[in-house]
Amino acid sequence: MSDQGEDMAERRPLPERALLSVEYPGYVVNADKAIRSIGGSKKLARDATEDIGMPVELRYRYDDPASHPINGKIIPTEDLLLKVTRRIRRSRERGTEPSSENVQVRAEVVAVLDKTVRFRKLSDFQYIVPRNDAITQFSSLVNGIDIDAIKRLGASSVLDDPLDATAGYIPAPFIDRRGWPAQYQPAAGGGTGNDGSQPMDEARRRRDTTKQVFHGVYIKFDAASVPIHASPAAEQERQSIPADVLEKAQRILAESPVVSRNAMELLLPQSECSGLKLTTIMPALAYLMESGPWRGCWIRFGYDPRKDPDACKYQIMDIRHASVGASGGRIRLNPRSGAGQPQPDDAPRSGARARTYIYDDDAVRQKAAGIFQFMHVKVEPLRGLIDYANGRRRVPCEYSGWLQPSVMRTMRLKLRAMKRNSCGVLQGTDELAVDYAELDKAINADRKAEAEALAAEQLIEAREASSAHGQLSRTVRERVDARVDEFMKALGVQDGTDPLNEATSDGDAEDGVDAYADEFDIFGYDDASDDDGQQPYQPE
Repeated sequence: MSDQGEDMAERRPLPERALLSVEYPGYVVNADKAIRSIGGSKKLARDATEDIGMPVELRYRYDDPASHPINGKIIPTEDLLLKVTRRIRRSRERGTEPSSENVQVRAEVVAVLDKTVRFRKLSDFQYIVPRNDAITQFSSLVNGIDIDAIKRLGASSVLDDPLDATAGYIPAPFIDRRGWPAQYQPAAGGGTGNDGSQPMDEARRRRDTTKQVFHGVYIKFDAASVPIHASPAAEQERQSIPADVLEKAQRILAESPVVSRNAMELLLPQSECSGLKLTTIMPALAYLMESGPWRGCWIRFGYDPRKDPDACKYQIMDIRHASVGASGGRIRLNPRSGAGQPQPDDAPRSGARARTYIYDDDAVRQKAAGIFQFMHVKVEPLRGLIDYANGRRRVPCEYSGWLQPSVMRTMRLKLRAMKRNSCGVLQGTDELAVDYAELDKAINADRKAEAEALAAEQLIEAREASSAHGQLSRTVRERVDARVDEFMKALGVQDGTDPLNEATSDGDAEDGVDAYADEFDIFGYDDASDDDGQQPYQPE
């Protein structure tokens, strides 16, 4: 056996035993009291097995009903519980230290920790309510379900005494409801403004009066039509915008009727807008979508990207990265000087700091994040998936726009692989390659689902149109006859005969169809025909 084989660790199967791990925020001296402080073993078992999503409450004073809990949650984990045994073989000679050859360490996997209870929030100061308070006593007895003690308390005169508000017998309020640390930046000067030159009330009033109101027009992806002009408030605000700024914004929208907000901020910077913000300029020229593949983009009035297949290049791709420090941990609220903090030049770009709307190789290396449009994506394999002609839809959908959903899912998977590759996790480029044979199979399934959805929509539209005219249209009649034929064939397959085939059926095929059609009365148009002089069926 080679040296590499001798160095390999022994492989053993994992045990089937699964345990619940509790990361208790404290030094546990009495395990029973610690379990009781988080609700007891029965409640923990119920929360872990039923997975109802309720928080696990930790109460250090579990006997006090006024104790405010620290909320934790049960999360899935993939940890192992090890049992480490250390055996020392003593030497016969006294006073000698045991050598490394006489020490044996053995590690054994006892169980799998598939779920863990974690408490990430911080405990805050709490008000202590006196135990001789009547409300506290009654709440403790109710929580303990002590019926006899509740009866004795009700028979006494404790609850009859008036509540003294000055004695502090009030429910303990929360000091902090969030449980997370927050940055505190007090204003300079206690009762003055930021510069101390004016009172706080006057400064607040001035800020309220200068607060900008957004007059943009929002629509949803499934809106019937798109707006063709701005709102009256935006038209009125348009008069205060310089003509050269409006002309430049109109040129940008003329070249590209859909522009992401990130690209617009770079193409039309605030320094060239006479100090005006885009939220003041753009509502007079474009509208916004709340959902769909063009959400958050400035769209020129009158242009509907849902009716233009070429609008696929204007769709957006949201790229995000985890915001972590240089060491990979959480960002410190008050970082010490030096100590592993990234410098501004070496820090990775975030979505707010990205100074480009082009997603190329340089942006991938710098871990750029933000909203990028398809026409600005230059890296493979994303560019190849966007240009893949077989992956287009007949009509756009809210999830993937003009692309098939399988193509969009493949793009997301490859984007994750690119992120791991930029971090040095991937070995090679096999995960970045696209299997177009498997992709075509998924695209065919998407096309079948799209065709069924379109057929259902067309049938509904035909029924609505026929209802408006008071009679069933020819298209609806043909579709109903086709569905009846399919139903009759299915019945014939189940019985071993074909009702529509004269050789296998007892009677005439038309008689069988008429009999079943009369029985089921599809849409009711069989009850009256145009040949007998009666009026056609009119749906209610």
